[in-house]
Amino acid sequence: MDDIIKQIAQIDSVAVSNRRNSEEALQEKRKAYEKQMSDYYETRIQKAKEKAEQIYSQIVSSGEDEHHIESEKSRKSMVTIQNYYTEIEQTLLDEVFNELFKVEG
Repeated sequence: MDDIIKQIAQIDSVAVSNRRNSEEALQEKRKAYEKQMSDYYETRIQKAKEKAEQIYSQIVSSGEDEHHIESEKSRKSMVTIQNYYTEIEQTLLDEVFNELFKVEG
């Protein structure tokens, strides 16, 4: 009877040891998967941030280019208006003074 009790105790001890080993292996697997998911998440977040910064830079660059183009258009228009004004300025002044002299005289 003592032998049977010893064998049962030994079987129980082995079963507890196996259970403990299985739980530890399961915990290790869980930690490994959690780390893998965390690494994947961090990688995806980093790539998303880089892509967002790249798109932002493109938008800013495009805005700067558009601003430069519009500024150049405005400058050209201003030069055209100045040139036109310079061309007609003397004629307008002559006409205004002639009208004034006609009214006075």
